[in-house]
Amino acid sequence: MATKLFRQQAIDAQREKLLGEVSLARTVPMWGYTALAVVCAVLLVSFSIWGEYARRERVDGFLALDSGAARLLAPQAGTVTDILAKEGEDVAIGQPLIRLSFERVTSSGVTSGELVQREIGDRISGLEREQLQMRLLGRQQAEILRRKMEDLQRELAQSDLEIKAQQTRLASSRNEYQRAEDLFKDKFYSESKLIEFRNNVLDQQVKLEGLRRVRATVERELSSTRSELPLIETKVGSQIDGVKRQMSELQQGSVQEAAKRENVIRAPIAGVLTNIAATRGEAVADEAPLAVVVPKGGGLHAQLLVPTRAIGFVQPGQAVVLRYDAFPFQRFGQYRGTVERVSQTVWSPGEKVGPMTVREPVYRVDVKLDSQNVGSGAQTLTLRPGMSVNADILQEKRKVWEWVFEPVLSLKERLG
Repeated sequence: MATKLFRQQAIDAQREKLLGEVSLARTVPMWGYTALAVVCAVLLVSFSIWGEYARRERVDGFLALDSGAARLLAPQAGTVTDILAKEGEDVAIGQPLIRLSFERVTSSGVTSGELVQREIGDRISGLEREQLQMRLLGRQQAEILRRKMEDLQRELAQSDLEIKAQQTRLASSRNEYQRAEDLFKDKFYSESKLIEFRNNVLDQQVKLEGLRRVRATVERELSSTRSELPLIETKVGSQIDGVKRQMSELQQGSVQEAAKRENVIRAPIAGVLTNIAATRGEAVADEAPLAVVVPKGGGLHAQLLVPTRAIGFVQPGQAVVLRYDAFPFQRFGQYRGTVERVSQTVWSPGEKVGPMTVREPVYRVDVKLDSQNVGSGAQTLTLRPGMSVNADILQEKRKVWEWVFEPVLSLKERLG
């Protein structure tokens, strides 16, 4: 076996080089850079020619109810005793929605309404008794007059009989006087006897006149009594009507008092019940919002406050991109709308527009929402009035090259 001049370990060590294999770097050819520059230039020119960019005005605003939506407010401070409809339920006009109680409890544990109702009930009971007494008194007075009329009628009949008898006596005395006068002419009666017969005639005539006066007096009293009977009925009826009016007023006051103690809020329009802000048993303040009834097909719109410096190009029909502060757009995205109206009135700093206070002169711009909800995946949430909004109003759209050369074009138009 032949021996090697060098050991195997030394040979292996020489094979491993400290700096590795040598490689030669090649430079990129100039045509590559040229091609890349040409491609970039073509893309830039193409974007400038065919690319478009829309001017945007970023403004703030809030969500408001469409016209026709009815906001339900508490008529006065009280307590919600019952909610008679559910969120999102279709309601008809006049349908009961929320029941409120305005009871106040006294130190004795009795409500003020119960005390008032008790007092009204006592007064009504007293008036009912007074009305019954008036009816009884009226009947008694009428009965007395009827009996008096019967007595007077009997007395009148008796007077007629007496007058008739007296007339007979008067006629008889006149006949006697006539015979006496004939006998006096024939010298059978003395003058004194004739005078006696004549005085008898006069006495009978005086008695007849007295009886006639008595009859006239009885007849007048009977006529007066007859006229008093309907007057009494009228008087008693008027008094009873007065008592009835008082009772009616008390009953009306009782109803009003009951209405003051409890009130049922009803739907003023037909639509969908939304934004129920009250819960059963909750105490609410005067004019506190309770719920909203939105007509079918109606809903919310955005009211944007656009500064006067940015209102110049805002017009109805322009597209709007909306972001709701309550729903981060990174998760829920952005939503679209359309400008419907631009107000002609300027709001000054310090004035309030909805929940927002104006910090600089602004115009109000109403935006119709494309969607009344926001959603992220399977989750859909309802928008509520008063939510703050950040929006971009998409205005004039031009080619990129037109924006680039706009100063030059504007200068040319002014010089031309």
